[in-house]
Amino acid sequence: MMIRPRPFQDPAVPPRGTGHHVFHRTLPLFAPYRWRLLAAGLCVAVTGAMVSVMPLFTKAVIDHLQSGRVPAAAWWLGGVTAGEPRLPVIIGVMLLFLLAMAARMAAWYLGQCMLLWVREQVLFKLRSQVFHRLQHLCLRFHARYSPGYLYDRTLGAASTAVGAFLTMFFNQVITYLTVIVLSLVICFRLHAGLTLWILAMSLGYVAISRYYGRLIHALTKALNRQTNLFAGKATDLLRGIKTIQAFAMERRVTDAFDTELWPLHLRALEQQKTTMRLAFATESLSYLITAAVTVGGALLVLRDPAFSLGTMTAFIGYQASLIGMFSAISLVGGAYAAAAAGLEQIYEVLDERPTVPDRPGAVMPAEVAGGLALEDVHFSYDGKPVLSGISLAVPAGQSVALVGPSGGGKTTLVNLLLRFYDPDRGVVRLDGRDIRTLPLAPYRGLYGVVLQEPFLFNDSVLNNLRAVRPAATEADVRAALERAQAWHFVQELRDGWHFTVGEGGSGLSGGQRQRIALARCFLADPRIMALDEATSALDNQAEWQVQQALQELMRGRTTFIIAHRLSTVRTVDRILVLHEGCVVQDGAYADLVEAPGLFRDLHLAALARGGEATETP
Repeated sequence: MMIRPRPFQDPAVPPRGTGHHVFHRTLPLFAPYRWRLLAAGLCVAVTGAMVSVMPLFTKAVIDHLQSGRVPAAAWWLGGVTAGEPRLPVIIGVMLLFLLAMAARMAAWYLGQCMLLWVREQVLFKLRSQVFHRLQHLCLRFHARYSPGYLYDRTLGAASTAVGAFLTMFFNQVITYLTVIVLSLVICFRLHAGLTLWILAMSLGYVAISRYYGRLIHALTKALNRQTNLFAGKATDLLRGIKTIQAFAMERRVTDAFDTELWPLHLRALEQQKTTMRLAFATESLSYLITAAVTVGGALLVLRDPAFSLGTMTAFIGYQASLIGMFSAISLVGGAYAAAAAGLEQIYEVLDERPTVPDRPGAVMPAEVAGGLALEDVHFSYDGKPVLSGISLAVPAGQSVALVGPSGGGKTTLVNLLLRFYDPDRGVVRLDGRDIRTLPLAPYRGLYGVVLQEPFLFNDSVLNNLRAVRPAATEADVRAALERAQAWHFVQELRDGWHFTVGEGGSGLSGGQRQRIALARCFLADPRIMALDEATSALDNQAEWQVQQALQELMRGRTTFIIAHRLSTVRTVDRILVLHEGCVVQDGAYADLVEAPGLFRDLHLAALARGGEATETP
């Protein structure tokens, strides 16, 4: 069963309103390019103007063949008189036609180049803003949504819909409006009555478009949300392919996948069918208008000597052009609805308020010793208490192991120190200063972190290490790899340290990933260290060697170790035993082993099993 994430809407953020509101909110992104947009708009308008005069060339040729009159457009052909059709007149009219079309193509090309450049600039800004916001939202937010869901909702389908609409608007709508306005002006000059007839019947397009536009917007918004959910589910299944195959779950997972995929296609079908109904209604109306204009034009040719066959032909051409423009503009409603839904999704993320705010103007102290303290700290996940009244002080340079049963709050405590979360109540201090008063990025930069399941970027080994210290030399990187006992296997990789490790480091073994992460920590040379059993995936010999290197790295640095084995806590200065969100024991290894309490119980249980786990089974 797929879990539906909670809506993005933050109670502190006012509702975003209609599609018009989100587009109005996007307008400032276009402001730096207003002159380029103006120039592009003029080019597009020239394109539309050239399209508008096309039927006049046909009218001129037909009228000349019918009556022998010289069209006004061919006045420059000297010596040509009325009375009989002349081939030079027709050729002259066609030369004017070719010249107009050449101007149209040149204006179209220049306009498109400028408009596409602006579109990409705006999309770049939108995507950059969203990614920046995602990077600064706290782990509470990211714990609620899968990466696939977030990507599709913001950088994927939503951005694609916005880009498609911007392309349609700039490339087509301006042209269509220019054609409609100029065509109506010309038609009024040719015959006002027939033009009013066309215009009255064309108003049906407006009513149809408004009706179906609302339906398409609602359907598109629902489809986007369901697509986001499904993208998150599919990403999760693909990332878990090893587990699926290990437990022979392929058939069951595939059946569940199909069960959730089909409703998505049904919803997409419903949205497409509604769009097709819009196209069906507008096209049917166009046939009705064509028949009416043809009959009306024929009656005028028969009854009004001033209404020539060429004029009727021009009207039919303008009618077809206007119907095409109205029909195309009616389809813009669907694209507008999709883009509005996409922008709403993007602004939902941009409007999210981080629960770990970075205080403006905060400054790091000139000197950082590294002493940390928690004062009556309480913390809960979704209302469930995890830490309750934690108070402790860790002097600078002290190494502390956190042990205890699973769910006791060890990882949460380290997360609070790293300020991935802020406590519900109480204070975390660095050298006596509330860490909420310190700038977030420099504060976190004090830490070196090695997780039990380390994450590596889908990049080379070298770039994964340099991610924490871009200015590091190759000698620095090699030294870090050697200290982490990783240099030997890195040399044996295909392409050495230029080897691409794969998504999440999938191209390396678990132990190799952990040693690369440990080397990254060595390279960062942090002031404070947070280790989640950083040697758990190493063999005995490598573990001993890395432990020696860790002892060197820990010397003089405040260190927190989330421990799962007794071998990692024997040499630390201090052990904190956490149980059900409270510190139940605090002391040195030798003292805690002898004293009655949870640590001694865990120690004896581990000895009885012949292992060294400090967590309960």
